[in-house]
Amino acid sequence: MNDNNEQKWKRIPIALLVTVSVVLASLSCSSELPKTIWHPTGSHKEKKLNSKLLHQQPNLWVKLSNGNDSGWHRQEHAGAAYDSKRGVILIFGSDTHGIDWDNEIHEFDPVTEKWTTHYRRAGKETYRADQAGNAVAGTHKILPWAMHTFNNVIYDPERDAIVVTSEPQHNPMFGKVPNVTRHPTWVYDLAAHEWRIFENKGKVSPNFFAAASVYDPDRDVIVAYKNSGVWEIGPERDEWIKVTNESHHEIHFTMAYDARRKKIAAFGDYFFSNDVWVYTPGSKTGDKGVWEKKIPAGDECPKGRHFPVAFDTDNGVFLLVPGYWHHDKDTAGNIKIVSTKNSTFVYDLETNRYAKLPKGDMEPLGMNYTMVYDTYHHVFLLVTGDSGGPPTVWALKLEMKTLHD
Repeated sequence: MNDNNEQKWKRIPIALLVTVSVVLASLSCSSELPKTIWHPTGSHKEKKLNSKLLHQQPNLWVKLSNGNDSGWHRQEHAGAAYDSKRGVILIFGSDTHGIDWDNEIHEFDPVTEKWTTHYRRAGKETYRADQAGNAVAGTHKILPWAMHTFNNVIYDPERDAIVVTSEPQHNPMFGKVPNVTRHPTWVYDLAAHEWRIFENKGKVSPNFFAAASVYDPDRDVIVAYKNSGVWEIGPERDEWIKVTNESHHEIHFTMAYDARRKKIAAFGDYFFSNDVWVYTPGSKTGDKGVWEKKIPAGDECPKGRHFPVAFDTDNGVFLLVPGYWHHDKDTAGNIKIVSTKNSTFVYDLETNRYAKLPKGDMEPLGMNYTMVYDTYHHVFLLVTGDSGGPPTVWALKLEMKTLHD
């Protein structure tokens, strides 16, 4: 070591040299990564991340959590949203039919791999009408009724809120509570953990039961679609505006927003479909958009309904997990439609092609609207399970260049 370098080393505190030596020694002796790391986010803040997700094997589903400590069971009619501010999954929705009365918000943190529930559910004895005739529940704070939400749970980043556009049609209390004349669109403030009713300028809100809704970040617009057309809520968040009567679906389809091409894609349908319908919104809120039917080439994708779909903002493609359905008979001899398995496909709108993941098969999912894309970890997160057990969370890291390896 020359004199100049020796003088530089002498000026470094001994404690720092010891710390560096210990760290280097530990890294050389072990290939284990720490469970979490600090990572800068787009908001220029630091967020703790899960290194297990950042470095997981690509193009196959890896179990992240078995949900044994969750304290709840996933309902097949529930919907999910990704809170891009906190990097967590939020689930709201119930199977109702007199069996389940879950009107709680359930949150999964992929860093801690833990579930939390925001508040205690309200019993059916609290179901009532408010002064405006809206169906409300709860005692200390108002809550929505338990309901099927399907693909109608949306995260609104501009308001830091969850928006729910469904209504409790299959709740046994529907039509039986005195003075209830409205089932509103609901907004959940994530900072305050409080629900409020979307006023819609005093008008009755449209409902999107068994249909789908998305958030359009390019126009800051909430878009909802059902078998009688398309509606929008603009940046002012003051009212629903009907955009068009045009529709190409019945129920049980799934929509996702393509942030790269500024289009909305709808997958599946009640009578089973593997076509993709693409909607290009108008330039302003309330402007009519254009529908286009796509018949994808590539790998053969099963015709399906009510399956999970999410958009990968890094690769610019959709991921979908449809089931393979067939007719069967139950023990009483009644014909029923059952699924034997679900498979994972990539859909690229640019090339209009499906590509099947060779290692992406899963056990039958049933009805499932609970998949999101985690933009911090760059993975898809899928919540599975049913009313008979705790929720399981799976993760998939998509790597396009090794898709068929």
